[in-house]
Amino acid sequence: MHKRSALLLFYFLLFTFHFGFSQQFGGNPSSVKWKQINTDTLRVIYPEGLDSAAQRVANVTHTLQHNYTTGIGAKIKKINIVLQKDVTVSNAFVQLGPYRSEYYLMPPQDAFDLGAQGWIDNLAIHEYRHVQQYSNFNVGLSKVFSVLFGQYGEALANSAAVPDWFFEGDAVYNETKYSIQGRGRLPLFLNSYKSLYVDNRHYSYMQMRNGSLQHYIPGHYELGYLLNAYGKEKYGEDFWQKITHDAASYKPLFYPMQGALKKYAGISYDKFVKNAFEFYQQQWQKDNGLSKPEWITDTKKNDVINYQYPYSTQNGSTIVLKTTRAIIPAFYKIDAKGNETKIAVRDIAYDDYFSYNNGKIIYAVLEPDSRWGNRDYSVIKMLDINTGKEKKISHHTKYFSPDISHDGKTIAAVEFLPEQKSKLILFTADGSILHTTNAESGHVFSYPKFSADDKSIFVIDRNARGEMALLKKTVDEDALTILVPYANRIIGFPLVKGDTLFYTCSNNSRDEIFAYINAIQKNYRLASYTTGLYQASTNTNGELISTVFTSNGYRLAKFQPQWQEVNIDSDTLTPQYVTKPFSATDNDLLTNLSSRTFATKKYPKLYNPFNFHSWVPSYSDPDYSFTVYGENVLNTLQSQLYYTYNSNEKYHQAGFTSVFGGWYIQPYIDINKTFNRSGVVNDSLTVKWNEVLASGGLRLPLILTGGKQYRSLTLSASYNINSIEWKSDTKKLLNDLSYIKASLSYSGQIQKAPKQIYPHWAQSLLLQYRASATNVVAHQFLASGNLYLPGVAKTHSIVLNAAYQSRDTAQQYSYTNSFPYSRGYDAINFPRMFKLGANYHFPIVYPDWGFANIVYFTRIRANVFYDYTDLKSLRYQTHYQLRSYGAEIYFDTKWWNQQPLQFGIRYSRLIDHELVGLQPNQWEFILPITLIN
Repeated sequence: MHKRSALLLFYFLLFTFHFGFSQQFGGNPSSVKWKQINTDTLRVIYPEGLDSAAQRVANVTHTLQHNYTTGIGAKIKKINIVLQKDVTVSNAFVQLGPYRSEYYLMPPQDAFDLGAQGWIDNLAIHEYRHVQQYSNFNVGLSKVFSVLFGQYGEALANSAAVPDWFFEGDAVYNETKYSIQGRGRLPLFLNSYKSLYVDNRHYSYMQMRNGSLQHYIPGHYELGYLLNAYGKEKYGEDFWQKITHDAASYKPLFYPMQGALKKYAGISYDKFVKNAFEFYQQQWQKDNGLSKPEWITDTKKNDVINYQYPYSTQNGSTIVLKTTRAIIPAFYKIDAKGNETKIAVRDIAYDDYFSYNNGKIIYAVLEPDSRWGNRDYSVIKMLDINTGKEKKISHHTKYFSPDISHDGKTIAAVEFLPEQKSKLILFTADGSILHTTNAESGHVFSYPKFSADDKSIFVIDRNARGEMALLKKTVDEDALTILVPYANRIIGFPLVKGDTLFYTCSNNSRDEIFAYINAIQKNYRLASYTTGLYQASTNTNGELISTVFTSNGYRLAKFQPQWQEVNIDSDTLTPQYVTKPFSATDNDLLTNLSSRTFATKKYPKLYNPFNFHSWVPSYSDPDYSFTVYGENVLNTLQSQLYYTYNSNEKYHQAGFTSVFGGWYIQPYIDINKTFNRSGVVNDSLTVKWNEVLASGGLRLPLILTGGKQYRSLTLSASYNINSIEWKSDTKKLLNDLSYIKASLSYSGQIQKAPKQIYPHWAQSLLLQYRASATNVVAHQFLASGNLYLPGVAKTHSIVLNAAYQSRDTAQQYSYTNSFPYSRGYDAINFPRMFKLGANYHFPIVYPDWGFANIVYFTRIRANVFYDYTDLKSLRYQTHYQLRSYGAEIYFDTKWWNQQPLQFGIRYSRLIDHELVGLQPNQWEFILPITLIN
């Protein structure tokens, strides 16, 4: 048991120790036609119609590789980059196993988080840095691992040696260095650690690396940029190149990053981190903000509470979106005395933004395609805060950041089409389009707002360079008037109050509240706080109400508006903290990009179909195995070649399994042959045989997510052949068998807050039937399911489960047994079995503690359970009970400061232990796996 558990842990880490934003298997319809740009540096694979996007990716990438490899190394391993056009999420990844990259081409509406520059440019700069990292980290022991285990081995070795904060921090540094924006200029990104300093919060390095379920601790992107920038500022451009080369080579073997840093910095790793934050704190202490907040919402110990997008109502209340670590997102009303009333839980959404007018909340929600994981939609929902009724306004649209007119009759939203075109859409409350305004090529609209008289629309625009402006148009005309000119700044979250448009604007290292007064066409700065203000309005007393970014969450506060007139014609994004990434020559890379057109041609969908990339040995007593993993670049075909040696029976098994995801229904096969199986008859006669197992089937994975629940349904059916080849004249003891297997798997759950162990409403169901297709009598039916409910406290969970299995009694063939018995008992295969179980899960403590940078404990939790199993013998019509109760302790951990892993210990008290000859007290080590996330 101990060997098996250790090896399970090792291989779990092996398969997951790389960038975690995984791709969708078979995510694109078969109707998509693919093209490619194929060079010595990269292959860009893209859907027809995205030639200009592909050319831009190739141009930026070639320029970076040929001219800008400083700080990481000049080695390059050619990469396949797949462009995805139909998603509504803004993301990308580079991975090993297989070595490939995907860009999700939907630009974010909120530019404060990721910036406003051309989204394709941003992805090309950031993601290609990961390509350069992988290309230059395949050295020393990392290279040995890549030879022994393939790309999985290389990913494991790289990630174990070089922390994820370096991978992402280095890429964010490149964003900043090779553009006029990048997150190294964005106040919201940089204020994360600044907020801890302002609120006098101090965390250890392991806490900063691993985070917390209770407290706000910024992620590895923010930590990585600050440490990367400080290292280059203090020690030179090649500082990290030398360190990461040695670390990836495992010089030294133990704690390679720490040892390499000490070698080149001359100080310990801990001292380096301390010096870096002292460097930033010296600059943070000079910034005391400009406005004094009067806090409306309180903080709560051991929790992070967010109140976002405040809208003032006529009766003095405030409408907000509220989230905490213990509750899922919901709309609330806060009255003038601070009393909170829950309006409704928010549906699963593209982002958190919403608008409000005259009793109506309107926002964009996620609507996935039912089959294709790389195609989803963003549709509009309207919520009446007085009745709680919701109405879906659009279907299969890509609408974002909507606003509703003051009279409630018209809706404005931004549409972004897969062809990389942005539009401003006006439509009625029943979804009928009234007017469409096209953005210029390369421009992206965001956050439309109706004027007070509903005759005009304000909208924020960004151009291809990333410069942002505030525009205005009448509702029935296309002409756009520039109110705030294009400049290198971030603006967003506009809100109309009478003749005034409030908005947030980045300005000299802060995100501040500005206002534009339409009648006099002037801009004013109203309020500023050291860690940023986001969306503001005035209450009935003329006070400014805004959301303030703090280490306790987004808090609501009142401010006395200053009304300081400002000239907003110039850039307001400024360099911060360091100097090295802000060279004008480097920053203008995108502006000075040489014009080059690459040849294009068709990309065959099944090019290099198997693409075997990793090979992994494993041991699980008594089986020794070796598996070769394959996956094509478009991720429509996954394959495995495997070999197993069983040390008990001395048999060998070789097989191949594959599934094709390029069609609506996915075909799959699994073929293996076992050589030299053996058994003993009548305690003396040894018999031997070979066995061939062949399976072929179809499966249909469906995504049924919508509204407030994530849902998935998978249907599958297969035909299976088990053929026995006897190697002696012994009487045939086993029957050949062909059988049909059909299954249905369903899971559904509402959203889950971080501290909730399980969702407060979720279900899972498995139905499986196997029956002989020949004259052999053999059939089996299994049904099992779980129901997840809330417990007494917000972070507690009740889990109820049930299972039923029936089989024939002919004993001509025995299927594998997957029935979930009462905990603590061994499997006993009766023809009729029924089980009920009850669990109560609750947290014990949140340690936020670890040791030696090896293991870190985020939570220790417990479960008390009771299981009841009824076994029925059909021959004797007798029932037997297997009952148990007990407790489980689970440890939610992170290993090597990166990889989450849950494990636990179970104690079972067996009530019916004498029936099966077991001791009443049973202890087990468990690695929990669940369908509910």
